[in-house]
Parts: sequence; structure tokens; C-alpha cells
Amino acid sequence: MRRSRLTLLICLLSVILPGRFLRSEVVGLDIDVREDVLDGKLFGDAGAYEKLAGTIHFAFDPDNPYNARIVDLALAPRNEAGLVEAHANFMVLKPKDPNKSNGVAYIEVSNRGGKATLRYFQRATGRLQDGDPVEASHFGDGLLMNRGVTIIWVGWQWDVPDRPGLLRLNVPIARNPDGSSITGLIRSDWVLREPTQTLGISHRNHIAYKVFDPTDQATLLTQRTSRNGSRIGLPMDFWHFAVREEGQWKSDDTHISLETEFKPDLIYELVYRTSEPRVVGLGLAAIRDIAAYAKYDETCPFPASHAIAFGVSQTGRFLRQFLHQGFNTDEANRKVYDGMLIHTAGAGRGSFNHRFGQPSRDAHRYSAFFYPTDIFPFTSRTQLDKDLGIEDGLFANAFDEAHLPKV
Repeated sequence: MRRSRLTLLICLLSVILPGRFLRSEVVGLDIDVREDVLDGKLFGDAGAYEKLAGTIHFAFDPDNPYNARIVDLALAPRNEAGLVEAHANFMVLKPKDPNKSNGVAYIEVSNRGGKATLRYFQRATGRLQDGDPVEASHFGDGLLMNRGVTIIWVGWQWDVPDRPGLLRLNVPIARNPDGSSITGLIRSDWVLREPTQTLGISHRNHIAYKVFDPTDQATLLTQRTSRNGSRIGLPMDFWHFAVREEGQWKSDDTHISLETEFKPDLIYELVYRTSEPRVVGLGLAAIRDIAAYAKYDETCPFPASHAIAFGVSQTGRFLRQFLHQGFNTDEANRKVYDGMLIHTAGAGRGSFNHRFGQPSRDAHRYSAFFYPTDIFPFTSRTQLDKDLGIEDGLFANAFDEAHLPKV
């Protein structure tokens, strides 16, 4: 019923605003939790804080020019209003009295679905129970909260491990124009500390792209002794897409097993055909639109005048990708983030906006080899890559240079 009302509202807006692109801003908010933090504890001049948590709904217009860089968005299913829908879980900590907010929305791009801000900036300790800060130790010394900062977490990554409390963005599957499945080759690799017979084909126990056809002759499992070493193919009758249960092989499209064992000190690499690519790049749009919602939508229950993004490691690279593809301009041609703190990202980016992208993959020295992480451009301002013969920079593709944040 709620989704039907949402669709009706969007249709009405398209009539009221003829000839304009529908903006892919937040279109719905389900607040499941609204409670005082630490029974009303006062945080500096900001006073008491409250916690909001629930589900946030997005709708994206594939014809809006500010969405044109989202890979496969045009191939995603659309609702009756012609928009592509997605939804994510979220959590917000904000001053209970809006007049005591300092106007800053601090948005953490969560590393693999977690919440790191309170540890990084408020000296918080203690393990969160299902991702929920509830004890005094979870809030630490209150550095940000004492100053009236609104802290926001929202899911952006579709494939985080299936565990309670992790932040996740539920995105649609792209399909061919005739409705048939899109297939393509994908790659996994492993370096082991100890022998094992079975490996999951995803990275770090994330949700895997499943094997499309276990008998596909394009499937290739190899081993090598070094990063740039020669690959040695392992015959298909030597391994299985299966797990071993009670002495028997049981087919499994997310695991691979050897008749013997995978050994340490070798690099194993699997290339296989998969299907149903998620529209991974909607994660970039979701992080864009949550800030635009706080800054520009008068109905937002956690309003702000300024927005700062924080990303660490994986999500520091995500923010570099965000800048490189011009996502700091929203659907209405407005500046989104005023500042960014990009931490432990090096000069890397990542698998955040291409078909069959695996956002978890990085470029560690001993795992995840040759994924699109340490790739040109490396600097903010435009440089020439003499080998590629192209000029590019993280800021080179901004829709409006006036929208570039302080970094």
C-alpha cells in the first residue's frame, strides 16, 4: 500500500511539473526507531540527542542528465512513473531540539556496512550489537555530538555480508531490453594462510555473483606462484562448484571445492560466467541524494545547511570515485557536499560503478589482484598520462567547478 501511494505521488508530481526532469531525490522515509540517546543525556550545548533508524526510499530518473553516468541505469526496471527504485537502511543521531543543531550533516560512507565514526572521532569503545550504538561506551567522549553535529549512516553497497545491523542498499537488476538476463565473465582470486578444500567465490564473505552455468567451458581455474607469474590451469574434473556435506558433494553456485585442497603460498584465480548484474552505481547516487535531502528538502526530519562526507579505506576510495564521476552535483544542479574527509584511500578508486562491479574488491598486495583500484587519474587536478595519451583528474568531470568540495 505504501509503495502504491508513493507511485501515485510521483505521478502527480509529473503532472504538476510538466516538461521537467523528475529529480531522483529521497521519496520516502520509514522511521522504525525514534528514541532518546542514553535516556536523554545532555551533550554539551546541543543538549539531548535522539536516534532515528529505518528505511529510506529512492527513485531515480534514467533520463535525468545528472544520472547519465550511472552504468546500466537505463536497463533497470522502472515503476509506473518511469523511475528506477532502490531502498536502504539508515540511522541518524541528531539534536532533539533542532534549534540546537549546528547545521552540519556529517555523513559516513560506511565501510562494508559498518559504523566507524564514533570510534574514529569520539573515542568510542565496545562492540555494537547488530550495528546499534546503545551504551555510553558506544558514544565515547561525544566530540561531534557536543557540537550539535547530525551524524548520518545510510546503506550504499548492495553486496555487504548478510548479517544483522549492516547497512545495505537494495538495488535493481539490469536486464536486456527484451527482458532476458545479462551474462558476463567475472573473476575471483584468493591467497590462503592455511589449506582448505572449499572457498566462497565472493570477497570477504560478501554476497556473491552466482555461477550461471557450472559446465560453461569459458570457466577457468588457475594457480600461480607470484602476482605476475605464469598461470597453470586446473582441469575441470579436478574441482567442483560444490560443498562437501556428510562425505558427499552438494552442488553450490557460490562455492568452489577441490578434490584435494587449496594450498597456502599460491594465488588461485577463478574466471566464470555469471548473470543478473546489479546497478552498482546507484550507491554513488544514494550518497549524493541523502545529503541533498538533508540540505534542500524541507520535509527532512534531520535538516542541515552544510554536509561533510567521511570515508575510510574502501569508502575513501568510493569518495574519490564519487568526485571523479561528478556526483557532487545533484539532480537539480545544486552543490551536495561542502567538504570531504577521505581517509586511508591512497590514490585509489574502485569497483563502484560498472557492470558486475564488486565494491568490496581492493588492491591488496596479497589478494584482490588487478581489480580497477589503482588506476589513472591519481590526482585531483588534471594531469597527462603519457602512456595512455589522455588527460584526466578527479575534478576534471565535475558538472560545475563551483560544486567541488573542500577535501
